[in-house]
Amino acid sequence: MADDIAALLAGYDPFDPEHTGWKYDAFAHAREHCPVVHLTPPSTGPMTMITRYEDVRRVLEDPETFSSVGGSPTPAPIRLGPLDHDPPEHTEFRRLLNPVFTRQFALQFEPFMRATAVELVDTFLGEGKVEVLSEFAAPYVARILARMVFDETDLSAMERAKKVVVRVAEEATEEAFFDLAVLSAEYLAAAIDNPPEQDGVLRALVTGELNGAPLSEDEAMGAIAVIFLGGLDTSRSAIGTICLHIALQPDLEERVRNPRWVRNDLDEFIRHASPVGTFGRTAMRDTEINGCPIRKGERLLIRFDSANRDDAKFPNADQLQFDPPRAGTAGFGLGIHRCIGMHLARVQIAIAMEELLARITNLRLDVDPAQLHWAPGIANYPDRVPLLFDRI
Repeated sequence: MADDIAALLAGYDPFDPEHTGWKYDAFAHAREHCPVVHLTPPSTGPMTMITRYEDVRRVLEDPETFSSVGGSPTPAPIRLGPLDHDPPEHTEFRRLLNPVFTRQFALQFEPFMRATAVELVDTFLGEGKVEVLSEFAAPYVARILARMVFDETDLSAMERAKKVVVRVAEEATEEAFFDLAVLSAEYLAAAIDNPPEQDGVLRALVTGELNGAPLSEDEAMGAIAVIFLGGLDTSRSAIGTICLHIALQPDLEERVRNPRWVRNDLDEFIRHASPVGTFGRTAMRDTEINGCPIRKGERLLIRFDSANRDDAKFPNADQLQFDPPRAGTAGFGLGIHRCIGMHLARVQIAIAMEELLARITNLRLDVDPAQLHWAPGIANYPDRVPLLFDRI
């Protein structure tokens, strides 16, 4: 069996849908026997995959040795600032955007988030069933992003954006990135023509400065692209996987009904699911990782999803464990690139689950779990979460 898994690992391709079903077995084998794995998948070209938590942490906390520039596992035609920037540019980007990604800023929109969640629950409450990702989580996060960031009233525009983002997350092809660039350019052009009056992301990008100079259009466009990726994909998938866990483990429903669940339990759900499964780095000098030589220019594939399932850091890592709380998860990243939108994500997810469980109970999966398929690529989520439920 170990030989079979080793053979699968040697041919692992993160963008091949056929490989998602066994990747965790392959990662576990790698962490035990060969934690630094040289791959040559056709989708990305040669890459060195990093699987252990401590190695992932070391890479993410050393931007001088392991650069984020060009961090997408597949070539992207646009820069994705601040995601693929190193200090000092990255530091300036975060300084500019941090004020509009605080918990306090997100809470200004709490009434809108609650009203949106309630409206969406109303659309399926009488049916006794819901496909959580497409009927609740996706439109919920899309409407919040439209309101908070883009002041967008055309929901069909956000539907178009969602389709583009999912293609980037699952395929990361040049064509998908090009469509994301076009989408971002359109929103940037509109913001330049009519600078937003209210404080927010777009105003910061069109009126702010990096190192004393206005952002270039490429810099601003790349940041908008990253906001689309984070705003339309990760919170959506987190809500879906939390609902999936509740359906599979009914005792979890009472935990999530307790408002305190957001303090620690949410991080454990995020650890286990790892909504962002992977991203890349480039070695800036000859070095080594876990005794394996790494050459200057070598491209690394950082597996957050493998690090989060490392038993050396998180005992019994394949299972959810809330007590005692686990510390140091890579669910929102590690190091200087720790997710800038994590405070918004926490608020979104907490409100979504609170309003959902205020109206329904007894969540059950409407298909055999074996029929669910997990997305390939950068993201990490099931293709659907069809549930049955009872009204409260």
